[in-house]
Amino acid sequence: MKKLLKRYVLTFYLSSRLLATTFTTVIILTAIMEVLTLLEQTSTILERQLGLKGVVHFMMLKLPLLFNSVLPLSTLIGFLIALTQLTINNEITILRSIGLSTWGLIKKLIPVTLLLSFLCFIMSDQITPKTELDLATWWNKTNPHPEKENNFYFYSNLDIINIDHIAYGGNKITGLTIIKRRDLSHIDSVLIADEVIHKNHQWIFSHAKFLQNKPDIPLKFHELTNEKERIWNINLTPHTLIRLSSKSMPQSIHNMVLELSYQQPFKMPTNYIKTTIWGRLCLPFTFIMMLIITVLVTYIPPRAGLRSWIPIYCLGYGLLFIIFQEVLHALGKAGTIPAPVASLSAFLVFMLATCTIILSVEEKQ
Repeated sequence: MKKLLKRYVLTFYLSSRLLATTFTTVIILTAIMEVLTLLEQTSTILERQLGLKGVVHFMMLKLPLLFNSVLPLSTLIGFLIALTQLTINNEITILRSIGLSTWGLIKKLIPVTLLLSFLCFIMSDQITPKTELDLATWWNKTNPHPEKENNFYFYSNLDIINIDHIAYGGNKITGLTIIKRRDLSHIDSVLIADEVIHKNHQWIFSHAKFLQNKPDIPLKFHELTNEKERIWNINLTPHTLIRLSSKSMPQSIHNMVLELSYQQPFKMPTNYIKTTIWGRLCLPFTFIMMLIITVLVTYIPPRAGLRSWIPIYCLGYGLLFIIFQEVLHALGKAGTIPAPVASLSAFLVFMLATCTIILSVEEKQ
């Protein structure tokens, strides 16, 4: 065990330095984002008479999303600060004097980089979807005027479902319209209900009308009076309904795969879902790219110190990578380019460019 620790003592030391600066940056950026979010929502929380307890509850549920959103940028800034400090303190020079190359340094920092990417993946796929769903459910339950919310629609297989608004945490639907289709261009029937209540694990229509589109039947709405006809058979829970009512609520990969296979109601286009899945699976490549970009600061000249512009250039280069990646993701979600291309192109382009820069600098030295 002692031999193992001695062998990896340098890796542990470098990793601890990078983790310290990264999490310090995460805390600062998350706190700033939390304050900005509270400035926007505190008045609404107080208008609902939720008090200080409501503010704290909102903060706690919003925290995972904010933490996860700033983690990639915090990794870039944290790695940049840590490696700059190591370079200015001549620690990188000492490591190179004992034979550690730039590629060897990257190799030693890969484990901590993958650890951060794994943390980001878990936050994105498991924790954030649950906390955001809890927040949206609580927000809906405490809304005194749910009728003022905008209507929304979603799909269940070929059916198009429109809802005016929901209340009581997704247990009550007001203004339901179901358009059943035989295929993408033919409407089979239309059902309209004033209210739908979720009770005993099933949805029950109230004041529902049904219209069937057949050549031998006149186009006229008929009241649904039979109890069996008033039961809505759909794989839909109040929590799923809350998620569908949100504009852009994060989901787990498991849920997105169910949506792609039409086993669960969905709202977003197929291209959007596929790009989101690919982007999440490619998180390790994103974090590795952050590492390789920030390693460029180790080429600060010994006497330059903080007067060198290399850290600023690296920060701008890293931000350019993030922006370029987000632009490609937007194109992928819109269906302009395939999801794998949208998720991997930025990494491949910047990896090639950065490795070229490192090799050219190594040759000059």
